[in-house]
Amino acid sequence: MFDEIFVCLDGSPLAEKILPLAKAIATPSNAKLTLLRVVENNQELSSAENYMREQARLCHGTIKFLVSQDPASAIVNELETQPRALAAITTHGRTGWAEAILGSVALQVVRASGRPVLLYRPQANVEEAPKKIDTLALALDGSEFSERIIHYAADMAKALTARLLLIQALPLHPPVPGSSDQKSIIPFESSYLRRQAATIKRVHGIEADWEVLHGDAGTAICRYLDKKPNTMLAMTSHARSGLERSLIGSVAAACIRKAGLPMMIYWPKK
Repeated sequence: MFDEIFVCLDGSPLAEKILPLAKAIATPSNAKLTLLRVVENNQELSSAENYMREQARLCHGTIKFLVSQDPASAIVNELETQPRALAAITTHGRTGWAEAILGSVALQVVRASGRPVLLYRPQANVEEAPKKIDTLALALDGSEFSERIIHYAADMAKALTARLLLIQALPLHPPVPGSSDQKSIIPFESSYLRRQAATIKRVHGIEADWEVLHGDAGTAICRYLDKKPNTMLAMTSHARSGLERSLIGSVAAACIRKAGLPMMIYWPKK
């Protein structure tokens, strides 16, 4: 489990919106809460120091400054020195398709950190991230790749004493072997998640519920989790080479853009 949370701030009100969530994770986990600010020079450091100290006072954290012209690289390098630290970032959507979803700094940190990153992209009329996580929803798709985040999610759910919920979205009309009777279809659809729940209980010592969804994965997940308070979504990003759309993964991108929930995204290194 992570023993330090790096909350990446840039002085903007938007970046602060993830602070309640970071504190909610750090407190029950007995993790150190560190507010991280990357500045270009010592002059910017001096001007930002009072602001950072006040934010740290409000959330009972400590502060750390990094001097660099490249915020993303500075954050990744700092994470490399702290292998049990978790970065927490409010996403800033700007130019380009991938950057419009994540923001350039968040995108680079997710790609290069080699561990899950906590992200929050506020929706309209939402003040800040949740102050408590009661449910950790873990999205799986039946692949070994999607399962690589399981141990992180299980450890996070245990630390937060949160319900662990496995979800999988299937096509509306999947081919079903054997009988087409509804009583046969339902156990067949849920068999993968039931096996994963049994493995999680055996390996991690935590019970997991499950829910099978239907339809386009991104849409189905967002619809299912809509207006479910105090929920965090965890998933492995299907990062590939090529266009920006495949760099994030279409399902992760849809959830980041529409779900309005804090997310734990893992982009495994090759």
